[in-house]
Amino acid sequence: MASEKRERQRANREEKRAEESKADTRKQRMAIVKRYAGYALFFAAAIVALKLIAG
Repeated sequence: MASEKRERQRANREEKRAEESKADTRKQRMAIVKRYAGYALFFAAAIVALKLIAG
């Protein structure tokens, strides 16, 4: 049986890993959101430019 200190260390490591995993997931989501926001901005600018040119 592990001592209390070892159990606390293990629990802290697991908690840290969980927080890092959550942060990585959030970072990936934000990257996707930024990418699609950039696409949307590009297409909106293209539509505005076409409307100005055509009309």
